[in-house]
Amino acid sequence: MRATTRKVQTAFRFDADLLSRLKRKAKARGQSLNAYVENVLVKDTPANLVWPEIVFPADISPETMAITRNYTSFTKEELRKDDRLAYIFGK
Repeated sequence: MRATTRKVQTAFRFDADLLSRLKRKAKARGQSLNAYVENVLVKDTPANLVWPEIVFPADISPETMAITRNYTSFTKEELRKDDRLAYIFGK
């Protein structure tokens, strides 16, 4: 039985020259553009590159989460820039 992966359709905006180069490289490898980009992102990424992962603390109680929803000393810009704050403050 073959393992399946869940694929999600998405869209990106690339510089026209970059897209042209990606298409040429995909064609040279005999791959679709999608397969080539996926391959580059997954397999050709240097081992020392660490993809960012946001980990939220498990020890935030529901009560603390509820209290912080009304806390307003952070600006919307600060919350937009910090995923952890946005998560905690529910914005």
